[in-house]
Amino acid sequence: MDETSTRWMHTLALIGVGFLLSIAATIYVTPPASGYEVDIYAIYPAYFWISVVGAMFVGQLLVFRSAGSERRDNGHVFGISFILVSVLALVLLPYIRGYPVYGRADVLTHLGLVSDLSEYGIEGNIYPPTHLLLASLSEATGMEPIALINLLSVAFSFLFVGSMYFFVTHLFPERQMGRFALPFVLFPVVGGVHVTSIPYGLSILMTPFVVYLLLKEQRTQVMSIRLMLLFSIVGIVFFHPLTAVFIVLTFVGYAAIKRVPTFDTSQLGPTHAASFTLLVFGGWYLNNAGIIIRFRTVTTDFLNPESGGSELASTSETVNRTGAALTDIVRIATVEYGGEAILFGIATVLLAIVVSLWIRNRKAPDVFIFTFGCTMLLFAGLAVLFLTNDFIVGFGRPLIFGKIFAAPLAGVFFYVMWRSDTQVGQIIATVGLSIVLLAIVSLTVVGLFSSPLIAETSQQTTQMEIDGTEWFFEHRNDELLVDEFGIRQYRFDHLHNGSESQSPMIRRAETRPPDHFNYTTYDTLGESYAEDRYLMLTQLGRVTYPAKFPDYRDQWRFTEEDFERLEYDPSVTRVYDNGEFDVYRINGSATPPPA
Repeated sequence: MDETSTRWMHTLALIGVGFLLSIAATIYVTPPASGYEVDIYAIYPAYFWISVVGAMFVGQLLVFRSAGSERRDNGHVFGISFILVSVLALVLLPYIRGYPVYGRADVLTHLGLVSDLSEYGIEGNIYPPTHLLLASLSEATGMEPIALINLLSVAFSFLFVGSMYFFVTHLFPERQMGRFALPFVLFPVVGGVHVTSIPYGLSILMTPFVVYLLLKEQRTQVMSIRLMLLFSIVGIVFFHPLTAVFIVLTFVGYAAIKRVPTFDTSQLGPTHAASFTLLVFGGWYLNNAGIIIRFRTVTTDFLNPESGGSELASTSETVNRTGAALTDIVRIATVEYGGEAILFGIATVLLAIVVSLWIRNRKAPDVFIFTFGCTMLLFAGLAVLFLTNDFIVGFGRPLIFGKIFAAPLAGVFFYVMWRSDTQVGQIIATVGLSIVLLAIVSLTVVGLFSSPLIAETSQQTTQMEIDGTEWFFEHRNDELLVDEFGIRQYRFDHLHNGSESQSPMIRRAETRPPDHFNYTTYDTLGESYAEDRYLMLTQLGRVTYPAKFPDYRDQWRFTEEDFERLEYDPSVTRVYDNGEFDVYRINGSATPPPA
């Protein structure tokens, strides 16, 4: 059996090496982006993505095989190496493709906030660690912040993976149990935040490190670990207010469960982390007017449901209005939330088994396992609450946080199955674990980047958009309003001019031109406006509807014919064009309404 097992390990290792060579060769021969790419998944051939999934899956199988082996070997080392190399290739893809920035919204605003530091400092800034870190790295390397920001998520992704390794190996009382959990955490578990450098995403990637330090400090009571925990709490609280709230809930929940007499906590240290986290949170955020306004808005919306529409209501209205096909709904839901459904479902079953054994045997489980299982359920419930109410941010944020705790618990479920006394039971557990791992890794890879597969387009920001908007903001008549399609003017204004010095003519809402440029009503676009204004149009705007909704042409707000007619519209003058970014001046001719 040992010889057979060794041959299997060598065979899997060779397959993994083949996948890694395929990834490297494909990246090497594929030229970088020359413009806007709607779908990064269409840039590389199918075998590239199969190789990425395959390398991770082979690595997970090697870790699993090592966990189930009765003798020590280096199989898990090979497995972890395959996973880490494929993760590195995956999260570096925006950088490899040559994207100046990956992120068309918050990322651009945060670059503007970095530029504001020299003039305004951190006063009023509720996310200072991200901006201070980026500014410091820029100063130290001599590189512009825009060239560094996409690398932040890469560095934090490896902090996440490394922290999950230590968290899992220290969480479970049995070494083998932790090894079974490892395949579920050593890949981009939390999805798109691994490739988008925004404060919430970076703070989520820090979370396993803070939780690991809590676990380590409670069990060792070493002063150096305690100091590291206190510093990490300060850091994560300052990083993002919502993550700070989630951390507070987690630590307070642990402190409460720890006081239940049935748990054996005699070997654990005193719980100061919860009170310290509350103290830091209150001291930092309760003096910030922006945070107080946000909390007041959330409370008002929750107590007055009619004040705004929930994410669930908005999605249902869109589906009903467009008559979306069931197959499209299922595809989008599966890619976006299929992995979460699998992990939360399996982890919930494990927690039910733990509770049932507790009731039957009158022996309480490990306090940390029970705490993190309850934390997982808490954030699953919060996700439902966020989905059915208007809380400013989407339900995906508490769902991501809960996923950090669901992933290792899902691995333990298969450990419980594998501990079956029969060989048939072990075979069933092995096959089930392999199927689940392959499904989760595949869904993670295809859902990591925004793409038409989930009715979205790439978050790539092109150099032509950056150059074009810079020229436009320098040369425009700042007394004219600006309409836009395929771009957000205020985000690029933040990028170029900072977030504090915004022109009153730069708007956040009601900036889209009329559907079909109103050619269904008037002969020219100018007849829709009483005064002159600008129109910014990008390549993304031109391909948005064909790329995202190819089967719903009757729902398109703009068609190829509309864009073609715009070029010959006598009321429209092109003032800038670099191939992907166009600026038009619209000569308004509508009669203004009476005062």
